[in-house]
Amino acid sequence: MSGAVGRFDRLYRRILALATRTVVEPVLGAGYLSLADERERWWEQNPAERDQWRAEALDSILRYAVATVPFHRSRTPRLADFPLVDKQSFIAEPAAHLSDEHRKLPAVEKHTGGSTGDPWNYPLDRRAWAESYATQIYRFRQHGVDYGDRRVLLGFPASLGLQGMGWSKRLRLLAERTDVSLSGLRVDPAASLRRAEQAVDRRARMWYGYASTIATMASAVLDAGRTLPGPELIVTMAEPLWPSWRSDIVDAFGSEVVEEYGCNDGGIMSHRCHAGNFHLADHQSLVEVVDGADAPCPPGVDGAIVITNFHARHMPFIRYRVGDIGALGPQRCPCGNPGRTLARVTGRSGDLVRLPDGTELVPATFFNPFNLAVGVRRWQLVQPDPGSLLVRIEPRNGWGEHDRSLIVDWIREQTGHQLAVGITDSEPFELTGGGKHKVIVRHF
Repeated sequence: MSGAVGRFDRLYRRILALATRTVVEPVLGAGYLSLADERERWWEQNPAERDQWRAEALDSILRYAVATVPFHRSRTPRLADFPLVDKQSFIAEPAAHLSDEHRKLPAVEKHTGGSTGDPWNYPLDRRAWAESYATQIYRFRQHGVDYGDRRVLLGFPASLGLQGMGWSKRLRLLAERTDVSLSGLRVDPAASLRRAEQAVDRRARMWYGYASTIATMASAVLDAGRTLPGPELIVTMAEPLWPSWRSDIVDAFGSEVVEEYGCNDGGIMSHRCHAGNFHLADHQSLVEVVDGADAPCPPGVDGAIVITNFHARHMPFIRYRVGDIGALGPQRCPCGNPGRTLARVTGRSGDLVRLPDGTELVPATFFNPFNLAVGVRRWQLVQPDPGSLLVRIEPRNGWGEHDRSLIVDWIREQTGHQLAVGITDSEPFELTGGGKHKVIVRHF
C-alpha cells in the first residue's frame, strides 16, 4: 500500500509541476517554481560569480530607486547614501515610496503587523513575491520535501485559514496539498493534544508553523505520557525556537526539526543549519546589522537587522529595518553550506529590558541560564517598572531551587544588581496580537 501511495505522490508532483509551469505561472505572472530551479543552479556558481551577481543586483535596484521613487530621487546610487527606514516611514508617506512605474508592475497585497499589533498592508510586486516563495521551495527541497508534498500549517491566526483567502490562493494551496484547517491559536493542553493528533492523521510530509504552537503540541503529547509519529520534517517559524522546545518536539514526534527566519516585506528567507547559523538567501537581499548609531555591527554583536530587497520595484525596500534584533554569523559556516549567515535572531527591536541607569539589554543577554536550566519549558521576562523584573516560567520535570538560583543569579549579575528579580510559575504568558510568544514584556 505504501508503495502505491509513494508512486501516486511522485506522479502527482510531476503533474503539479508541469501544470504550475505551463498554466499557473503565466496566469499569475510569477514564475516561482521556475525560479526555485534557477536558484539551485545559482548556488552552483563559485563565490566570485555570486558576489558579482549581487553587486550588479544591488547597483540595479539603487539606480532604479533614484530614478523612479520620490523618496529616493535626490540621492546618488550608493548604498551608504540611503537612510535607514522602517515601517512607520512607509505608513506615513506611502506615495513617496511607490515607484513612478508601479501601475505597470503587477503586485500582490501583503500584510504584516498581526504579531506586533501594528498592522500594515503593502504592495509587493509579483517578481519579489515569487523570489521569496522560490527560496522557500528551494530550502524545503534541501530537507527532502518537494513542491506538492503534503504540508500542514499550524499556529497561524484563524483568519489565515481558507475562509480568509481569495479564490486564487485557495486553489493554489489546495493544489499544492497544503492543509490550513488546523490554523488557530488555542494552546491549552487539551486543544494542543487534539491538534497534534489531527496533524498526525493528515499524514503530511511536513508541518510548518509557529514555534510556540508546535512546542505546546509536543508538551501536551509528552505530558500525556505518549509519543506520536510525526512527519519527516517540522519547520518552525515566526518565533525563536528555544532548545527546550526543540527537545520536546523531537522527543514527542521523532521528526527532523528546522528553524526558519523570514519576512516578506524586507525580503529574507533563511533556515538554521546544524551549526546554529541561519543561511541567508544571497540572491534575494542584502542583510546588514547596525547598532544604535546606525553603524555596522561586527559578526556576533547584536543589532537591528536591515534589509535591501534586490527584486522589489513596485515599492522598493532599501535599507529597511524589519524590526528584529540579531547578529551576523561567520562568512564561512562550519556546516559547509555556502553563503552569508546570521548567527542568531533574538527578538523584536522593542523587546528590551531597561535598567534604572538607562542601559537597555537585548534578549540574548538572558538566554544562558534558561538554556542550562533543565526544569524550564518556557519563560518570559516582565518588567512592570524600571526597578524590577518578573520571570514567568512554565516548569517541567526537574524544576527546583537549583534552576531558580541559576536564573536569578545570572539576571542580577547581568543587570548590575539594579533590579529586584522575582520568579513565578503561576501567571499566564502574554502573547502578541498574532498569537506569538513574547520574550520580554515591558509595561513602561
